[in-house]
Amino acid sequence: MHPKFGLMDQGWAPPEMSDAESIAQTVGTINLADELGFDSAWVGEHHHRRPEAAFWGRVSASELVLAHAAATTSSIALGTGVRVLSTTTALRTAEEMSMLSVLSGGRVDFGIGLGSGQPGMQSRDEKAAAFRVLVSDLLAFLRNDPATGLPELSPVSPVDITTRLWAAARDEPTIAHLADLGINLVVGQAETGPVQANYVEQYRKAGGKGRTRGVRLVHVAPTHAEALARTEAASDLYFSQMTKGGYHKEAIDKGLFPAEPESREAMLEQINFIVGTPETVIKELNTYIAQTGVDQLDAMVRIPRLAIGDVHECMRLLKREVIPNLAFGVAPMWSKTA
Repeated sequence: MHPKFGLMDQGWAPPEMSDAESIAQTVGTINLADELGFDSAWVGEHHHRRPEAAFWGRVSASELVLAHAAATTSSIALGTGVRVLSTTTALRTAEEMSMLSVLSGGRVDFGIGLGSGQPGMQSRDEKAAAFRVLVSDLLAFLRNDPATGLPELSPVSPVDITTRLWAAARDEPTIAHLADLGINLVVGQAETGPVQANYVEQYRKAGGKGRTRGVRLVHVAPTHAEALARTEAASDLYFSQMTKGGYHKEAIDKGLFPAEPESREAMLEQINFIVGTPETVIKELNTYIAQTGVDQLDAMVRIPRLAIGDVHECMRLLKREVIPNLAFGVAPMWSKTA
């Protein structure tokens, strides 16, 4: 049985938090997820210190964090979310994946993406084309096929890593490329459910037989008032940073959101943040699953200025009250209108 519900930790932290404290919280969250019985835990990869920003990522090498987590956990699947392929050669990436797979006993999924800010590439089409080449080159090494003339990897992964690749993509040619290669598709937190549903639909219509995975930012508390109060500082900070990005501007241009939210609830909707009681979160997540047709779902539960104690309580409520009531496997809404 494939995992259905996991956690996604981006390793973001505000300027006042040290790198050591932030990374310790990431590792602690993974350990608790393992104890509670979550299916998986992914860790984001981010590069460069950004002291002018409201927050920035503190994990530049997710494989190192996951190697550590593999030694402190027993059964949870671990994942890179996502490994930026352009930072190393295809051979080196494949070797690092194989080594981590050995160290973890085959427990690692590998989310992959292009990342941003590639030198010399100005257009989105150029970046997407480069990513397609990188994916194909990586697969050539991971397949360990002597007929290709490529050197065989050492060490040898105990599992077929090619079945555990998850690629993030937004453009139709790349989504079709992933479908053709049999690579699983992951859609990220930054975009709305309807936009993500379009990517999943493109993948399936291109013949994609792999699994699809979504991510939502979630906070659940015993009461709605508690959930709003606990997330107020964090959601304000998150909104201040994430609304500067291209995804948010695209959503406004498409008429999905007004330029300025009229209420706290409207602001949370604009940043795709599901906040409330278990009953509210169950309803919202089931709507998201039905809308997109994703096979698996990861919850982002830790963002800057959320108290770590509240994060841990959220995780316990998710595991105990929310996850048992989620409905995967239903026909997606887009399939009924096709």
